[in-house]
Amino acid sequence: MKVFQFTNNTFIVCALLSLVLLSCQDLSEFDTQQIDQVLQADKIGSSESWGFRLNLMDEGQKVLDLEASYAKFVENSEESFTEISGPILITTYEEATGKLQSIIICDSALYRSSVGIFEMYHNVEISTMEEKVLRSDYLKWQRFQDRISTPLFVTFIAPPDSISALGFEGNTDLSEYTLNEGGGTVVID
Repeated sequence: MKVFQFTNNTFIVCALLSLVLLSCQDLSEFDTQQIDQVLQADKIGSSESWGFRLNLMDEGQKVLDLEASYAKFVENSEESFTEISGPILITTYEEATGKLQSIIICDSALYRSSVGIFEMYHNVEISTMEEKVLRSDYLKWQRFQDRISTPLFVTFIAPPDSISALGFEGNTDLSEYTLNEGGGTVVID
């Protein structure tokens, strides 16, 4: 008798499960599209790299070398970007000649490759071959336009002078720049 009850209960469970599965199978086209849209919106591709190195070339000419401790590449339907953790060392080169232009260090950065924008955070320092130095806690570099800027406090050193200001805009080799509000000191030898 117990064998019959077990078989009977198993049959009832299987029948109910089959009924549920069959009822779910008949989704409308609208329901199917809604489910697909939700699943597509949540698709995010990402990968990670430790001991990250990036070498950018533009028309066969070296543009920059980047070394960092860690990088995470993220891509979704709206954008793709790379989150970089440091210490980070970026070496930039003149596009026309390939000569070393400047060295940038920072603690972390965000790179949007589609628009060529680096956003660098914490202890950002640019040093040029002409011994000019720019320091700030945030710097935005528009690589395609060769423009750097920040609305934050900066210290700009062009030996023997140094100046501090709130806001900066200029190019990567610091040969052209505008300091916003600020003051400075001049050292005369």
